[in-house]
Parts: sequence; C-alpha cells; structure tokens
Amino acid sequence: MKLVIGNKNYSSWSLRPWLLMHHAQLVFEEVNISLFTEEGASLIEQWCPAKRVPVLHDGPLVLWDSLAICEYIADKVTRIALWPERADERARARAISAEMHAGFADMRGEMPMNCRRVVNGFTPSLEAQIDINRIVQLFEDALQQSGGPWLFGHYTVADAMYAPVAARFHTYNIKLPVLSQVYVDRTLDDAPMKDWYAAARAETAVISKAEIPDVE
Repeated sequence: MKLVIGNKNYSSWSLRPWLLMHHAQLVFEEVNISLFTEEGASLIEQWCPAKRVPVLHDGPLVLWDSLAICEYIADKVTRIALWPERADERARARAISAEMHAGFADMRGEMPMNCRRVVNGFTPSLEAQIDINRIVQLFEDALQQSGGPWLFGHYTVADAMYAPVAARFHTYNIKLPVLSQVYVDRTLDDAPMKDWYAAARAETAVISKAEIPDVE
C-alpha cells in the first residue's frame, strides 16, 4: 500500500487517512509531495488522478478522497473496529465525518493547518466562529454520550477526520470548553499525531498563503 500525501505541516486532508492507517496498524509506504512546487506538480501528475492529495494506491485500486480512503480502511481492517459497533452510533459517526468533509469552509479558509506555529492574537471572523461553535457542539455531544476518551469511546474514523481541527484550535489558540479542550489535548498527544508533528517541524518548505501573520 502507498499513501500519497502533501506537506505534513500544511496538508490537513493528508493527515486524516495517515492517522487512521496508523491506528489500523497497517504497513504502508509514504509518497511525499511538496505542494506548489515544480517537482510536486510532476509527482501529482504521476500519482494523483484528481490532481490532489491524499491518494491511496492498494494494488490496482486507486482512491483519491480522504473520506473514501478512511471508509475503505475501516472495511479492510476487520480486526480493529474503526467505526462504532452499534448501528445508531455508527450512523452518527458517519454523519459527523461527512459534515467535516463537506463543511466548515470559513474556519478552514481563515485557519489553515500549520503544525510549526502558534499564531498570536488571532481572532476568528463571525463566520469562522460559527463553524467553531458547531464543531464544539459536535465534540461536546459526542463525548458526553460516549464518555470518551474519543468521540465514540474508542478511536474511529470520526476522530481522524477531526484531528486537523484539533491542530487548528491549538495553532490559533481557540478557547474551548473543558471537555472539548481535553479532547483536543488527547488528540495532540496521540502517538501517531506526535510523529506527524515531529516530521512537520522537520520540513523546511513554506506555503505563504498558509502563514497567517501574528497580531500584536
């Protein structure tokens, strides 16, 4: 299996299946693409049918969408439950994951993932704050119902889908209720997430549009 990913510092969509594959205890090869470079553009032409990352290559199968990759991994790895066992909880986890996949454009646009920085003095717009409030509602409801430590008790696709949100909340110092903050801290302290952060910090490439300036 090969997982084609972008810069670890910036590529939130790459992070999601990467984390899930580690939680699934899969052995896979990384194909790393430095985005917005000539070399990266050539690799995207070679590996990415939709000209985007991430892409999973598993033998003849090629999947080019983060949620589709996560769904496939959850189906493929039967020894580890990557969705909730109960049908109603599984449906809720899929709904939460799909909402992340399709939504929160204002927050994602204003708060690009950046693992190397903590941005000082950041204040989200009203639109981004509405997205943040909705995500907090999702976290609080799921954690209260499951009892934690993950959104549905054990680690699922939903946690992988929201891991970049935890990274964003940390980078932009977003104030959260206690339960949500504990969840964000747990996500950041997760062993595969710490490995991703270490690799992100070792990267030297800079994508200027993802570098939000500090506010004095």
